[in-house]
Amino acid sequence: GIAARFSDAELVQSVEDRDRLVRRHAYPRRRTRLLGNGVDLGRFRPGVLTPDERARLRAAELGARDDEIVVGMVGRLVAEKGLLELFDAARRLDDRYVVVVVGPDDPAKPDALDRETIHGATEHGVRFLGMRDDVDRLYGAMDLFVLPSWREGFPRAAMEAAASGLPVVASDVRGCRQVVDHGVTGLLVPVRDGAALADAIRALGDDPDRRAAMATAAVERAAATFDERRVVDIVLDTY
Repeated sequence: GIAARFSDAELVQSVEDRDRLVRRHAYPRRRTRLLGNGVDLGRFRPGVLTPDERARLRAAELGARDDEIVVGMVGRLVAEKGLLELFDAARRLDDRYVVVVVGPDDPAKPDALDRETIHGATEHGVRFLGMRDDVDRLYGAMDLFVLPSWREGFPRAAMEAAASGLPVVASDVRGCRQVVDHGVTGLLVPVRDGAALADAIRALGDDPDRRAAMATAAVERAAATFDERRVVDIVLDTY
Protein backbone atom coordinates (compact mmCIF):
# COMPACT_ATOMS: atom_id res chain seq x y z
CA GLY A 1 0.00 0.00 0.00
CA ILE A 2 2.81 2.43 0.89
CA ALA A 3 4.80 1.54 -2.21
CA ALA A 4 1.71 2.06 -4.38
CA ARG A 5 1.57 5.70 -3.31
CA PHE A 6 4.90 6.31 -5.02
CA SER A 7 4.53 4.05 -8.06
CA ASP A 8 3.81 5.08 -11.63
CA ALA A 9 1.69 2.00 -12.34
CA GLU A 10 0.26 -1.00 -10.55
CA LEU A 11 -0.34 -4.32 -12.35
CA VAL A 12 -3.07 -6.43 -10.75
CA GLN A 13 -3.91 -10.01 -11.73
CA SER A 14 -7.47 -10.32 -10.46
CA VAL A 15 -10.54 -8.23 -11.33
CA GLU A 16 -11.76 -8.65 -7.76
CA ASP A 17 -8.41 -7.50 -6.33
CA ARG A 18 -8.33 -4.47 -8.62
CA ASP A 19 -11.86 -3.39 -7.74
CA ARG A 20 -11.31 -3.89 -4.01
CA LEU A 21 -8.02 -1.97 -3.99
CA VAL A 22 -9.46 0.92 -5.98
CA ARG A 23 -12.60 0.98 -3.84
CA ARG A 24 -10.48 1.20 -0.71
CA HIS A 25 -8.34 3.94 -2.31
CA ALA A 26 -5.22 1.79 -1.95
CA TYR A 27 -4.45 2.17 -5.67
CA PRO A 28 -5.53 5.12 -7.85
CA ARG A 29 -7.64 3.79 -10.74
CA ARG A 30 -5.73 5.84 -13.33
CA ARG A 31 -2.50 4.03 -12.42
CA THR A 32 -3.99 0.55 -12.06
CA ARG A 33 -4.01 -1.92 -14.95
CA LEU A 34 -5.57 -5.36 -15.02
CA LEU A 35 -2.84 -7.80 -15.99
CA GLY A 36 -4.60 -11.13 -15.63
CA ASN A 37 -2.61 -14.28 -16.24
CA GLY A 38 -1.85 -16.46 -19.22
CA VAL A 39 -0.62 -19.81 -20.47
CA ASP A 40 1.03 -21.09 -23.63
CA LEU A 41 -1.92 -21.64 -25.97
CA GLY A 42 0.36 -23.40 -28.44
CA ARG A 43 1.04 -26.11 -25.89
CA PHE A 44 -2.32 -26.21 -24.12
CA ARG A 45 -4.93 -26.74 -26.81
CA PRO A 46 -7.48 -29.30 -27.94
CA GLY A 47 -6.27 -32.15 -30.10
CA VAL A 48 -2.87 -32.66 -28.48
CA LEU A 49 -3.59 -36.39 -28.65
CA THR A 50 -5.05 -38.33 -31.54
CA PRO A 51 -8.04 -40.55 -30.61
CA ASP A 52 -5.76 -43.61 -30.62
CA GLU A 53 -3.13 -41.89 -28.45
CA ARG A 54 -5.83 -40.78 -26.04
CA ALA A 55 -7.21 -44.30 -25.72
CA ARG A 56 -3.73 -45.77 -25.15
CA LEU A 57 -2.78 -43.16 -22.55
CA ARG A 58 -6.04 -43.60 -20.67
CA ALA A 59 -5.65 -47.39 -20.62
CA ALA A 60 -1.94 -47.55 -19.82
CA GLU A 61 -1.54 -44.75 -17.27
CA LEU A 62 -5.00 -43.93 -15.95
CA GLY A 63 -6.58 -47.37 -16.05
CA ALA A 64 -9.62 -45.88 -17.76
CA ARG A 65 -11.79 -47.30 -20.51
CA ASP A 66 -13.34 -45.23 -23.28
CA ASP A 67 -16.76 -45.36 -21.60
CA GLU A 68 -15.46 -44.09 -18.24
CA ILE A 69 -15.29 -40.44 -17.16
CA VAL A 70 -11.80 -39.27 -16.21
CA VAL A 71 -11.91 -36.45 -13.65
CA GLY A 72 -8.50 -34.83 -13.32
CA MET A 73 -6.81 -32.40 -10.99
CA VAL A 74 -3.33 -30.87 -11.09
CA GLY A 75 -1.89 -29.44 -7.90
CA ARG A 76 0.34 -29.91 -4.89
CA LEU A 77 -0.74 -32.57 -2.39
CA VAL A 78 -1.86 -30.15 0.32
CA ALA A 79 -5.23 -29.72 2.01
CA GLU A 80 -5.81 -26.15 0.83
CA LYS A 81 -6.05 -27.41 -2.76
CA GLY A 82 -9.31 -29.08 -1.75
CA LEU A 83 -8.01 -32.63 -2.03
CA LEU A 84 -9.87 -33.86 1.05
CA GLU A 85 -13.10 -32.66 -0.56
CA LEU A 86 -12.10 -34.31 -3.84
CA PHE A 87 -11.48 -37.60 -2.03
CA ASP A 88 -14.90 -37.25 -0.38
CA ALA A 89 -16.46 -36.64 -3.80
CA ALA A 90 -14.65 -39.65 -5.26
CA ARG A 91 -16.25 -41.89 -2.63
CA ARG A 92 -19.68 -40.56 -3.65
CA LEU A 93 -19.18 -41.24 -7.37
CA ASP A 94 -20.00 -44.56 -8.99
CA ASP A 95 -17.62 -46.84 -10.88
CA ARG A 96 -17.99 -44.93 -14.14
CA TYR A 97 -15.71 -42.22 -12.75
CA VAL A 98 -11.92 -42.34 -12.57
CA VAL A 99 -10.38 -39.61 -10.39
CA VAL A 100 -6.77 -38.73 -11.21
CA VAL A 101 -4.48 -36.38 -9.25
CA VAL A 102 -1.31 -35.01 -10.84
CA GLY A 103 1.18 -33.20 -8.63
CA PRO A 104 4.01 -33.48 -6.15
CA ASP A 105 4.14 -33.91 -2.41
CA ASP A 106 4.84 -30.68 -0.54
CA PRO A 107 6.05 -31.93 2.87
CA ALA A 108 7.28 -28.50 3.97
CA LYS A 109 3.71 -27.20 4.12
CA PRO A 110 1.82 -27.58 7.40
CA ASP A 111 -1.24 -28.89 5.55
CA ALA A 112 0.66 -31.51 3.52
CA LEU A 113 -1.32 -34.72 3.12
CA ASP A 114 0.06 -37.67 5.06
CA ARG A 115 0.66 -41.18 3.72
CA GLU A 116 -2.41 -42.58 5.49
CA THR A 117 -4.68 -40.05 3.74
CA ILE A 118 -3.12 -40.79 0.35
CA HIS A 119 -3.39 -44.53 0.97
CA GLY A 120 -7.05 -44.20 1.95
CA ALA A 121 -7.83 -42.27 -1.23
CA THR A 122 -5.97 -44.84 -3.30
CA GLU A 123 -8.05 -47.59 -1.68
CA HIS A 124 -11.14 -45.77 -2.95
CA GLY A 125 -9.78 -45.70 -6.49
CA VAL A 126 -8.06 -42.30 -6.74
CA ARG A 127 -4.99 -42.52 -9.00
CA PHE A 128 -1.92 -40.46 -8.08
CA LEU A 129 0.53 -39.75 -10.90
CA GLY A 130 3.01 -37.58 -9.02
CA MET A 131 4.92 -34.73 -10.61
CA ARG A 132 4.69 -34.82 -14.43
CA ASP A 133 6.18 -32.73 -17.21
CA ASP A 134 3.61 -33.88 -19.78
CA VAL A 135 0.47 -32.37 -18.25
CA ASP A 136 -0.60 -31.14 -21.69
CA ARG A 137 -0.95 -34.80 -22.76
CA LEU A 138 -2.71 -35.70 -19.52
CA TYR A 139 -5.29 -32.94 -20.02
CA GLY A 140 -5.93 -34.51 -23.41
CA ALA A 141 -6.78 -37.80 -21.70
CA MET A 142 -9.26 -36.25 -19.24
CA ASP A 143 -12.98 -35.59 -19.64
CA LEU A 144 -13.26 -32.78 -17.10
CA PHE A 145 -11.04 -30.91 -14.67
CA VAL A 146 -11.60 -30.03 -11.03
CA LEU A 147 -10.00 -27.47 -8.71
CA PRO A 148 -11.76 -27.41 -5.33
CA SER A 149 -9.20 -25.10 -3.68
CA TRP A 150 -9.94 -23.20 -0.50
CA ARG A 151 -8.15 -20.15 -1.91
CA GLU A 152 -6.51 -19.22 -5.21
CA GLY A 153 -4.73 -16.32 -6.81
CA PHE A 154 -5.19 -16.96 -10.52
CA PRO A 155 -4.97 -20.74 -11.02
CA ARG A 156 -2.75 -21.67 -13.96
CA ALA A 157 -3.80 -25.33 -13.97
CA ALA A 158 -7.45 -24.37 -14.45
CA MET A 159 -6.48 -22.05 -17.32
CA GLU A 160 -4.39 -24.80 -18.92
CA ALA A 161 -7.28 -27.24 -18.63
CA ALA A 162 -9.76 -24.77 -20.13
CA ALA A 163 -7.38 -24.00 -23.00
CA SER A 164 -7.07 -27.76 -23.55
CA GLY A 165 -10.83 -28.03 -24.03
CA LEU A 166 -11.94 -29.26 -20.63
CA PRO A 167 -14.95 -28.08 -18.63
CA VAL A 168 -13.74 -26.98 -15.20
CA VAL A 169 -15.48 -27.58 -11.87
CA ALA A 170 -13.94 -25.23 -9.31
CA SER A 171 -14.65 -23.81 -5.90
CA ASP A 172 -16.46 -20.49 -5.83
CA VAL A 173 -13.49 -18.43 -4.63
CA ARG A 174 -11.51 -15.48 -5.95
CA GLY A 175 -9.31 -16.50 -8.86
CA CYS A 176 -11.40 -19.52 -9.79
CA ARG A 177 -14.27 -17.15 -10.53
CA GLN A 178 -12.02 -15.37 -13.04
CA VAL A 179 -11.28 -18.61 -14.89
CA VAL A 180 -14.68 -20.34 -14.79
CA ASP A 181 -17.76 -18.72 -16.30
CA HIS A 182 -20.37 -20.58 -14.27
CA GLY A 183 -22.77 -22.52 -16.44
CA VAL A 184 -20.83 -21.65 -19.60
CA THR A 185 -17.29 -23.00 -19.34
CA GLY A 186 -17.78 -25.04 -16.18
CA LEU A 187 -19.38 -25.00 -12.76
CA LEU A 188 -18.57 -23.24 -9.48
CA VAL A 189 -19.33 -25.04 -6.22
CA PRO A 190 -19.23 -24.01 -2.55
CA VAL A 191 -15.80 -24.28 -0.98
CA ARG A 192 -15.08 -27.26 1.30
CA ASP A 193 -18.20 -29.15 0.18
CA GLY A 194 -17.44 -32.64 -1.12
CA ALA A 195 -21.11 -33.47 -1.71
CA ALA A 196 -21.62 -30.38 -3.89
CA LEU A 197 -18.42 -31.19 -5.76
CA ALA A 198 -19.65 -34.74 -6.45
CA ASP A 199 -23.00 -33.39 -7.64
CA ALA A 200 -21.31 -30.99 -10.08
CA ILE A 201 -18.98 -33.69 -11.41
CA ARG A 202 -21.95 -36.01 -11.87
CA ALA A 203 -24.00 -33.29 -13.59
CA LEU A 204 -21.32 -32.93 -16.27
CA GLY A 205 -20.33 -36.58 -16.35
CA ASP A 206 -23.91 -37.60 -17.09
CA ASP A 207 -24.30 -35.04 -19.90
CA PRO A 208 -21.75 -35.42 -22.73
CA ASP A 209 -23.49 -32.77 -24.86
CA ARG A 210 -23.19 -30.23 -22.07
CA ARG A 211 -19.53 -31.14 -21.59
CA ALA A 212 -18.89 -30.64 -25.30
CA ALA A 213 -20.59 -27.23 -25.31
CA MET A 214 -18.61 -26.14 -22.24
CA ALA A 215 -15.39 -27.42 -23.80
CA THR A 216 -15.94 -25.25 -26.87
CA ALA A 217 -16.77 -22.23 -24.70
CA ALA A 218 -13.71 -22.85 -22.51
CA VAL A 219 -11.37 -22.85 -25.51
CA GLU A 220 -12.93 -19.64 -26.82
CA ARG A 221 -12.58 -17.95 -23.42
CA ALA A 222 -8.97 -19.10 -23.15
CA ALA A 223 -8.15 -17.67 -26.58
CA ALA A 224 -9.73 -14.35 -25.60
CA THR A 225 -8.36 -13.95 -22.07
CA PHE A 226 -5.69 -16.53 -21.13
CA ASP A 227 -3.02 -15.95 -23.81
CA GLU A 228 0.34 -15.38 -22.12
CA ARG A 229 1.42 -13.22 -25.06
CA ARG A 230 -1.27 -10.69 -24.12
CA VAL A 231 0.07 -10.58 -20.56
CA VAL A 232 3.61 -9.91 -21.84
CA ASP A 233 2.29 -7.15 -24.10
CA ILE A 234 0.52 -5.44 -21.19
CA VAL A 235 3.67 -5.54 -19.08
CA LEU A 236 5.86 -4.16 -21.87
CA ASP A 237 3.31 -1.48 -22.75
CA THR A 238 3.06 -0.42 -19.09
CA TYR A 239 6.85 -0.11 -18.77
